[in-house]
Amino acid sequence: MTNRSPFLSALLHPLNLSMLALTVAAGLCSAWWLAPVGFVFWLVMVAIVSRDPGLQINFTRQSREPLAQRFQTRFDRLDRARVSIFNSLQGVSPAFRKQIQPVQDTLDELVEHAYQLCLNLTALDNNFYVQKLSNNFNVDIEAMQENIASATNDRDKKEFEEALKSLETRKAQLKSVETLLSRFEAQLTGTNNAVDSVITNLASLKGREAKQIEGKIPPLLQLLQTEQAELKQFDEEISKTPLV
Repeated sequence: MTNRSPFLSALLHPLNLSMLALTVAAGLCSAWWLAPVGFVFWLVMVAIVSRDPGLQINFTRQSREPLAQRFQTRFDRLDRARVSIFNSLQGVSPAFRKQIQPVQDTLDELVEHAYQLCLNLTALDNNFYVQKLSNNFNVDIEAMQENIASATNDRDKKEFEEALKSLETRKAQLKSVETLLSRFEAQLTGTNNAVDSVITNLASLKGREAKQIEGKIPPLLQLLQTEQAELKQFDEEISKTPLV
């Protein structure tokens, strides 16, 4: 399926194409002044369709790059939760939508932030496994320790010691990256559980009075904001972690 931008989808929308055809026909066959008026209406229709949130969400989802498998499944679950809330707002009263909209907006920000982190850590994950497969630090370190023990002069011993230090540093870097990747994987799981809780609570609010809903929204926002704050901690850690 072709991934069209919201603007292109709006241009190719059957209703908008019909409007454009009628505009041209009116200008050619009726009165010339109907053409510019019709074009104005056509542009308005294109703008309205292109700003449709559903089109924008679908375009964003289809435009995303693939992630490492360990992150892809968890992120897909998070993204589906975002769509679930969006769908739940369709066909509800304007008053209910207005009260719930802050939760939708906050979740949108959370999902996009999670995706960017997943994307950054996917590059780190790919590089980590390449390094892990191409190096056997335990064997190399053991061999270097034997070289140091059997060195016959200070110059050789110093060179072996420097090589050993480099190997140990690289091993520690890989271990640090492995821990970071596992921690983020666990963070995504926790974020998904928190978002599932938000969805469950939102579902229970349908049909309630405005005053009852009003008091339920802040705790849900706080829950999402807490998850956002936890994700932001990874931004700083990633910026300090070199590609090993």
